[in-house]
Amino acid sequence: MDLQIIVGLVLVAALVYYFRQVQTSQKNKKRIVDLLLVGVVLWLTPSLCEYINYDPFKVSGILIFAYGWGVFIIEKFWEGLEEETNPHNGSKRSKKG
Repeated sequence: MDLQIIVGLVLVAALVYYFRQVQTSQKNKKRIVDLLLVGVVLWLTPSLCEYINYDPFKVSGILIFAYGWGVFIIEKFWEGLEEETNPHNGSKRSKKG
């Protein structure tokens, strides 16, 4: 086996281990996962950009923005679903209509 493949597999295993360890965190779990993900994106984007011949900063920015937007959309979806299934959850919104 090529040494680069072995190193890549070890790094992937380490990342999986770190993400699993973060799940045991009592505080700031989401923030830690976000920072780990941003770090991985910034770390791997230059290697990816060698193949696609595009600016690494632009690709990193697009990926980080898409991740943040996705987190926001999913959070709003769950809030709306919770509001839909539990309309009397103590919300102080007044319904007009």
